[in-house]
Amino acid sequence: MHGVIEGVLRGRELRYTADAVVLLAGIPGAGKTTFLRRVFAGDRSVRVLDSAQLRERWMPVLGVLPYSVWRPLVHFVYYVTLLAAMRPGRGPLVIHDCGTRSWVRQLIGRRARQAGLPLHLILLDVPADVARSGQQARGREVGPNIMATHCRRWPDVVSRASIDPSSAVPGAHSALVLTRPEADEVERIVFG
Repeated sequence: MHGVIEGVLRGRELRYTADAVVLLAGIPGAGKTTFLRRVFAGDRSVRVLDSAQLRERWMPVLGVLPYSVWRPLVHFVYYVTLLAAMRPGRGPLVIHDCGTRSWVRQLIGRRARQAGLPLHLILLDVPADVARSGQQARGREVGPNIMATHCRRWPDVVSRASIDPSSAVPGAHSALVLTRPEADEVERIVFG
């Protein structure tokens, strides 16, 4: 584990304030969804936003079309939902995003700051070949050009977040960079 950390308590538990926004980022296939399912198994008190939730919900209707056709609509609705979710008094929020798009990091950071919510980063830092294996295992692979773009941008995000979290995402208070084995050791994320 490296980076600026806001407290890993008892080695296997991450703690944040009750109103925290946590951006969980990593290249496609890094293990973000698996991580979230494990640390929040059965916990309905934390809101988790993931564009895959929209994609799955709309698949029965729009699935007859190639995903590339309706992906922009999914992303638009996802980011509008994300912005609306970042409001004081609504409890903790975890955002699942690749984190490689500068404009998305800017959007998340500015909205959290505008809402007065503390923002923290958890970055799953895995090698590209491990991420590709993760994509193959889930049966949903990102195109080679898109994956290459994510992989090219990712090291800069990790480097900046490790030195100063707010240089990666405006207003971020902390950053925790985890390898896959380190992420596997985290058992819970607690807010409060």
